[in-house]
Amino acid sequence: MKNLIELKNIWLLVKTGFVNKEERSGKELVFFLLKMLLILLIFKISTFGVAYFLESFNIFKIPANLNRLKFENSSDFEILFMIAVYAPIVEELTYRLPLKFSKWNLIISLMGLNLAILRIFGEIEYLYCFLSSVGVGILLYFFLRPKKIEILREFWTKNKLGIFYFFLLIFSFLHLINYEITTEVLLFSPIIILPRILGALVYSYIRLSSGILLAICFHAFNNGIFKIATIITNYTNGLFS
Repeated sequence: MKNLIELKNIWLLVKTGFVNKEERSGKELVFFLLKMLLILLIFKISTFGVAYFLESFNIFKIPANLNRLKFENSSDFEILFMIAVYAPIVEELTYRLPLKFSKWNLIISLMGLNLAILRIFGEIEYLYCFLSSVGVGILLYFFLRPKKIEILREFWTKNKLGIFYFFLLIFSFLHLINYEITTEVLLFSPIIILPRILGALVYSYIRLSSGILLAICFHAFNNGIFKIATIITNYTNGLFS
């Protein structure tokens, strides 16, 4: 039954939008992360099965990921930095940090959303996006006075489930930019972003139960492990070729 506790807690998160933080020893933390990796792997296999089923009946085929073209002229280490350092930090601080309310959690999250919107829809250079986000953060810091903070805190407390799904769906649907937007892609978007939804569910659970730092590290490991393996394989082949 102990092995099912994490699945029960994830289901609790799905139903309520919140789980309490748990204190774990070093050994318990290692086992917890291994269970999270196993659950994430099961989720990935499930989404692959759905995609394979649809493709086998010629219903729908997952389109090519445009990120491959974006990174076409980038080195392996530049790609690794983007997917395993930059993306996990920005995404966790933007979409998972505000699942627990505080003034700074909200400010950092909105700075991240501002950065994402400017980059995705405005295609503005990173420097200007960063400066704009800093400006947003400064304005919010002075705008969010104690009375407003208490109103927002009460709103967060009463609407945990809605806030959880708000950030989960924004995170997931924004990943549609990785594909060429067509009518078919929009029609089958729930299937395309299903891996992101399930991944976000795991990251959210880790964030709430174990803290934002562990969520960032887990996200970074999940994003980077296969790229690291590819780099090592290519390096090894180069030594013996």
